[in-house]
Order: sequence, then C-alpha cells, then structure tokens
Amino acid sequence: MTPVYVAVGAASIEAAASNGGPPPVDPEAIRALRHLAEEGVTVFVVTAGGHEPANELRDVAHKVVDAVRTPPDDVAWYLTSDVERCQGSSLRLKTVFIGGTPAAGSVRRCDLVARHVQAAAMEILASEAMPVRVE
Repeated sequence: MTPVYVAVGAASIEAAASNGGPPPVDPEAIRALRHLAEEGVTVFVVTAGGHEPANELRDVAHKVVDAVRTPPDDVAWYLTSDVERCQGSSLRLKTVFIGGTPAAGSVRRCDLVARHVQAAAMEILASEAMPVRVE
C-alpha cells in the first residue's frame, strides 16, 4: 500500500489550541487514519517544524517525521492544510489540500482538494482499489 503523510494541522482543530500546546485532534480524522492503517497503509505524521502531534495522533502513526521525504522512494500521499506545502508537480507525491478550496490565484497547486481527512481517506482507498492504468 501507498504511504500517507499527514500534517499535524490537517488532522487537528488548530483554532482550539491552547497556550502553545499541541492542537486538539479531530476525532473523525483519527478514525479515518486508523481505518487507513487497518487497511495496510503506513501513516506518517508530519510536524513540518510546527506543533508536535497530540498523543491520539501520535498513536495512530507508524512514525512521526519532521518532513515528507522528497521525492519519496515510491508513490505517496501528503495531506496538508497549508497550500504552500502542496507540491503538485511531483509525479510521486500526491498532495491533498484539506479544509476547502485554496485561495483564488494561489500559485501552488494541490493534486486534490478534500473538505476533511475522511474524504481524503476515501479517495486514497478508492485509488488503491482501482488504480489508473497508463498505457
């Protein structure tokens, strides 16, 4: 299965962070990430120099990393809530912007846009079940 990198902010409720501590985790994001892990997906949590993940998010991760390996050794997904981290030009790294539509005129382009981690997880599972064949 394809590895999935998840930025802390993509799986958190950042507006609810208190006193510089880790932002609280979105329980539905945890559920979706657990489901991916149960299906054999290796989940990495990416701190990207920001907040450390809350314990619930750390528990669902195979490993916590500072950054996404670029380029990845093989095809991988990156879920982020920061459009600046989208790297849509990479053939190996499929970026998914979590949280709605990026601002109009954004120079960065994500491969996909998902309202929340659950929607991104469904897209990942669908792409694994029905891969696109290039002939």
